[in-house]
Amino acid sequence: MALPRYWLLTLLLFFCAYSAGQGIPSDRTIDWTRAGIPGGIPSAGWPVCQTISPSGGSDDSVTIQNAISSCPAGSVVQLAAGTFTLHRSSQVCPGQSDDGTRGVYRAGLCINRGVVLRGAGPDQTILKYGDGASIVSLGLTFLSSSNVKPVNVTAGSTKGSTQLTLQSASGISAGSFLVVSQTNPNDPNDGKLLVTTDGYDGNCTYCGHDMPNTVMTQIEKVTAVSGNTITVELPLYFDYTNGPFIYPLTMAQNAGLEELRLLPTKSSGTGGYYKNINLESCAYCWVHNVESDMVVDLANVYLSDVYSSEISNNYLNDGYNHNSGLSYGIYLVYRASNNLIQNNIIRKARHSTPTEGGSSGNIFGYNYAIDPYMGEYPSSLPETQSHGAHSFMNLFEGNVYPNIEFDFTHGSASHHTIYRNYVNLTSTNPNTGKLMTDGVFAFADAYYNNYLNALGNVFGQYPNGCTATKYEINADNSQSPSIYKLGYYDDGGTSCPNASLCAKVGKTILRGGNWDCTTNLVVWNNNVPQGSLVSTYLPPQTLANSLYLAGKPDWFTPMNAVWPPIDPSASVKMNKIPAQLCYESGAGSGKAFVPSACYSTGGPPPPKNLKTSVH
Repeated sequence: MALPRYWLLTLLLFFCAYSAGQGIPSDRTIDWTRAGIPGGIPSAGWPVCQTISPSGGSDDSVTIQNAISSCPAGSVVQLAAGTFTLHRSSQVCPGQSDDGTRGVYRAGLCINRGVVLRGAGPDQTILKYGDGASIVSLGLTFLSSSNVKPVNVTAGSTKGSTQLTLQSASGISAGSFLVVSQTNPNDPNDGKLLVTTDGYDGNCTYCGHDMPNTVMTQIEKVTAVSGNTITVELPLYFDYTNGPFIYPLTMAQNAGLEELRLLPTKSSGTGGYYKNINLESCAYCWVHNVESDMVVDLANVYLSDVYSSEISNNYLNDGYNHNSGLSYGIYLVYRASNNLIQNNIIRKARHSTPTEGGSSGNIFGYNYAIDPYMGEYPSSLPETQSHGAHSFMNLFEGNVYPNIEFDFTHGSASHHTIYRNYVNLTSTNPNTGKLMTDGVFAFADAYYNNYLNALGNVFGQYPNGCTATKYEINADNSQSPSIYKLGYYDDGGTSCPNASLCAKVGKTILRGGNWDCTTNLVVWNNNVPQGSLVSTYLPPQTLANSLYLAGKPDWFTPMNAVWPPIDPSASVKMNKIPAQLCYESGAGSGKAFVPSACYSTGGPPPPKNLKTSVH
């Protein structure tokens, strides 16, 4: 059994990692050890309220929804093995979930309270859905900008703080949720804009949920109120000092989806709105051991106004349309904080794990992205980890991606950490069946994407072959395949509109201990390739095995996965992560996806109750 993430052990290991010289300055990182649901997914011991078998008729939606609505919080609606038929119905979701401004009735099922919908396993329980709209909605609906009621913060809004003094704490109580934000700030180091929504695709007026002037956000839970001073659950990720304010956020809590398969049979045809699994205004929610096939529209899993939730052990497979804005894998957009996106297989997404404005403090850990592609550019490596203003302080650890990119399509991003990932420069053109040959950049960091950290990664094919021909290029170079592409404006090679800001990207990146296939070296500040800026590299040092896990996780054990799987300092620098091993032994070889055979004996992991003791 792996070491649990007990608070004391976690803190000891975390501080030991820093004292051993992991080397990232504290103003560029946060404590990620608390991401996800405090104590872990809680439903293992919940009682079954109702068990439902397929009717064999035309629609099981009303029966399932009635059970979800009538069962008490902290209980399970159990679906038996078999195929259930769902239809979006006027009898299902009114009063349960609004899913935005387009009215109710926007999903086949709605879980807006602390109930879990559980199948007998994704190889046993199938929800078949032919209506094209969202399939399952967890939570309520996101907060519209017209309903935001800002309250000024008068003190305490600096990085690391857990106490905020408000102009008025009226209406705020312990246990409630709120958003911390500020007017888009300048960079205190040079006075230039740190945050902008004016990307190469134009000004993103919808960013920040139609609040483009305040896109840097963090969701918090209030734990205490004393006068006009509130205490929040997590230390602030950043200095919110440019007109800081908060506003309340209403959330559903403890809604879960487990152990089943979603099988939509048609596309929505709307061009970018519906999702197979939609999480909105949801805290401590989860999607676990689920297979979701063929995205109906926007994303397999979509998170907006979501806090401390977990998306884990899932198989997210393909979509109906791969053109712009469609068929994303796991999509964090607008406000989403402290979520754990872990151990998922993501196949044939347009982008596997993109983030947009206000996505902060989240972990993307040990996910396996295979053969993503863009419909209109089927031979270009397609991944983007940041796609719109302004995601920040997210950790990408232990993932396998074809490429990593922080783009400037819809504006800026900053302060992300890329740690011990394997970037294999490999994805398949779906039209030819051959490997992609365009956009071959292992780590692409665009204009206005500053203060990124890249440590302990394996960049490029390992152990053999290398499709990158250069170590590093910038905005003014030709677009030769390379390991690093820093400070460019857009993917089309447009000339940089501001030379100093393009150069700033390369000056503010922090890197070290990364192996790449062009040099066949682990590069620190004592062996920097010619033309790369030595001041952006750390000195040689020992890196921590993880920035959020206290030890080898228990879900590594059944697949005999090596820990840590990605280690440039080792003789074998890259080993397969559990999600890759699970895919190759299951769905990748034509078999069913059976997560219990890969990771555990079935069901969610037991709670790790001591995690909630961190203060």
